[in-house]
Amino acid sequence: MHTQENPDINRKLSTDTGIGFHYFPDDSHYRSTDIEHWLPELQNLGASWLTLVSSTNRSIPETFLSPLVQSSIEPIIHIKTDCIKPLDLDVIDSTMRAYANWGVKYVCVFNCPNMRISWKVGDFEQKNLVERFVDCWIPIAQLQIGCDLPAILPPLYQGGIYWDTSFLSTVLKAIIDRQHQEIIDNLVLGIYSLVGPHAADWGRGGNKAWPASQPYRTPPGSQDQTGFWSFDWYAEVMENVLGDIRPMLMLAGGARRGQLDPRTKQKKDTAWHTTCNTTIANAMLAGHLPDYLLNVNYWLLCTEADHADSEDAWLPAKGIVAPAAKQLKNMIAKNYPDMITLGKEYISSLNTKKSLRHYVLLPRFDWGLSEWHWNIAGTLVQGQDACCGYSVDAALLAETVTIIANHHEISLDVENKLKQAGCTTHRINYEDLDHISSNTQPLPNKILM
Repeated sequence: MHTQENPDINRKLSTDTGIGFHYFPDDSHYRSTDIEHWLPELQNLGASWLTLVSSTNRSIPETFLSPLVQSSIEPIIHIKTDCIKPLDLDVIDSTMRAYANWGVKYVCVFNCPNMRISWKVGDFEQKNLVERFVDCWIPIAQLQIGCDLPAILPPLYQGGIYWDTSFLSTVLKAIIDRQHQEIIDNLVLGIYSLVGPHAADWGRGGNKAWPASQPYRTPPGSQDQTGFWSFDWYAEVMENVLGDIRPMLMLAGGARRGQLDPRTKQKKDTAWHTTCNTTIANAMLAGHLPDYLLNVNYWLLCTEADHADSEDAWLPAKGIVAPAAKQLKNMIAKNYPDMITLGKEYISSLNTKKSLRHYVLLPRFDWGLSEWHWNIAGTLVQGQDACCGYSVDAALLAETVTIIANHHEISLDVENKLKQAGCTTHRINYEDLDHISSNTQPLPNKILM
């Protein structure tokens, strides 16, 4: 097997452990108090990646994402829909562009298209399932590429009603048949790599190592892709169809605390959970997993106490912390001692007292100063007792920054830098200027505060 290198997609951070977590299984824990609590915990666990669940009508706020990005934790945003269907592309495009502007690199749309539950009632049984899925997904992939994001195929259910390796093969062939080379060149495969009831090395080597295993049939004594090493099986499919192996992004994997043993019908014990997951962590930290595998994101960081998956939580809202979490923290403290303080330092920086209350930031022009912009700023300075100037460094010291410029005059990168430094920002565009310039009274609080 060989991997096609893409420096943008295969980018590794200097502090990237390759280890991460799937955050809560819902989209209801994205407050400022949540990130203040969880960022130090994630750093203690050595997390460089975090899967976050979102939806088409509820985006994750920048106030939650920016501290992650600033602390070198790569967010993976998984937009789950009620069912697989054509989406409102204007909404998706707007959402993806916002995420990209905030520093997010990976946005995945849809989930488990090889399962009946992911489709409207009756849709799964209709003909040409894969073609219908590709019809829905390709416009999403094209939007992702347009936002300089990789085109992420959503993860398949391991095994599944429609066998996952067969589904993947047919999807890839459909993309080729439709001549979407740009999608293939920018493709990243989202995957699940849950251990199931097996040992951590179940399925290693892929179908080449276990040739007796066929779709829907795993003979006694053989192994398949329903364990952690599912990526080996997917890699074979990609190499057979595409001729190379695209990067893989793990949205969830590892051993579950609530896993049932199909033979005994009893829950697997804590020692099994700990051994499986520490074995996987050691393999990632030692560089023993394939280069095409970008990360290992463990299922599951936390849930509400009454959630159906609460038993899987490594750091539960109520109950005992998983011994695997303690083991992982010890491994990180030994191998990455600086990581355990990064989260606390960043949160502290956000809470640093600002020396200015309000700063009005103006653009500079090659031809000189803009009297018009100064006149607009004068209203704010007079009415709001604000400081005013061209210095981004000075603006970083303010609690509130009003930017009088469009995105070409003062870029979104500057605005994001201000937000990441804890500034509350407001931008006044040209359509606002006539109203403001003719108004000698201070701007209303709803604009400035």
